[in-house]
Amino acid sequence: MPISQLVADGNGMVPAFYGPDGAERLWLDLGGGRVSLEAVDVGERLSAHVTADDPHGSRAAVMAELDTLRGSAGGLATLDPTGRVPASQIPVLTPPDLLDWLNVQSPEFGARGDGAANDTAAIQAAINAAGIGGVVYFPKGVYRTSAPLDLPRGVTLMGSHSNLMVGPGMADEDFPCYIQALPSFTTGAVIQVIGEADGTHPAINGEQRIFNLMLDGSKVPTGTLDGIYAKGNVQNVVMRDVCIRKMPNNGIITGSNAANEWPYSWRLHSVMVDNCHANGIVMERNTDLSLIDCQVIGCWAVGFKLVNAANTIVMGCRAEWTGSHGFHITGNWGNWPGSGPMLMTGCSTDRCGHDGVRVDATGNGGFLINSLMVRRDGRNGGPGGGKYAGLTLLNRAPVVVTGLSCYVGTDDGGTANTSPQYGLRIADARDVNVTAAYLHGATAGVFQEGTNERIRLTGLTTVAGTNYSEDRVQV
Repeated sequence: MPISQLVADGNGMVPAFYGPDGAERLWLDLGGGRVSLEAVDVGERLSAHVTADDPHGSRAAVMAELDTLRGSAGGLATLDPTGRVPASQIPVLTPPDLLDWLNVQSPEFGARGDGAANDTAAIQAAINAAGIGGVVYFPKGVYRTSAPLDLPRGVTLMGSHSNLMVGPGMADEDFPCYIQALPSFTTGAVIQVIGEADGTHPAINGEQRIFNLMLDGSKVPTGTLDGIYAKGNVQNVVMRDVCIRKMPNNGIITGSNAANEWPYSWRLHSVMVDNCHANGIVMERNTDLSLIDCQVIGCWAVGFKLVNAANTIVMGCRAEWTGSHGFHITGNWGNWPGSGPMLMTGCSTDRCGHDGVRVDATGNGGFLINSLMVRRDGRNGGPGGGKYAGLTLLNRAPVVVTGLSCYVGTDDGGTANTSPQYGLRIADARDVNVTAAYLHGATAGVFQEGTNERIRLTGLTTVAGTNYSEDRVQV
């Protein structure tokens, strides 16, 4: 029943109450001054707010109009059974409303990403429309292509997900988010970047970005198709979380233009090259190069081939199951003023067909190799031998190695002979300094041959044979 007086409880809380009948306003005094309570119909207030006009018209009218467009471009989006907004519901943006983030599946471009349609023209149209600073986005899907995607200045390709590897118990179809070359696409490269004044491309190209994207060549049975190819003066390309797999030729490779200019100053982070039929990553004269947390696995030739790439940093990279060397450092490095060789730190190899790391470069600067772990290399097709080693130095440029671990083994299934034959092989080399190493080879921990000049080996433990306990020597 109504009350005319309120009494707080022991905690200072006022219980629920009803005011006197017919009263529109109550005055309360809680000891800190009077407070006015006014009766309000909340439903009426809400209705008035919803129907009130605003700069865009009646809210109710706007909501009603959007509701009539439900499921169409510019209306209220609905999701398909996979949780995606269908491409038909994505508005077509035209200048001056054009955004710098372009969806290849928008009606303006029309890529399908269904693993059946040829999306080459649609993707290239989006790339051409992006302009410098533009992002071309690939929602999850399988985008099939039949010709190189030509990447102009300053354009970013952004995928939804980079698979990196498909492991045991997972199929390719479980991760439908990549660009896939059609079987007829046998030459060229899935993505190309050209720096050459040839009437189509600029003399100086660069500043491209490739993020969260996978390129797949598994449907191309033969040919010379590369994953990514760059030619000429192409500067400052960055890749992050990129996977290139099962290409008939190389994963990533660079070349020169007619003026003998080469790509340079690239940055690769967490890039995976998986089971390509030639080399994994080939960089020639790519000066000021950084390779960080990159991996090449299962490629049929060399994992990382670096040719005269002065001032390079290779950090935390890995080569595994390659047909030839894991890392091959070659060419005439540091052959002009101000240039330098390479810093290699925290890298590793495993079960490479030939040498884990081979250095046969020339030049004046000192190659610095720190904390290198090599194991089970020199498989040589299975039997081992062949004078292959975890680390082979045939250099005519200074090489300084600090912290090296090499040990022998067989394939995971024990189906091949023990390899490598040597932990460290030095042949006709000059200016070598190896400090603090554990070197285990099937025949010998260290093997020197030919005419070596200025070789210094300190703090080494060498082991020969197939077991840890055999023929251990400290030097």
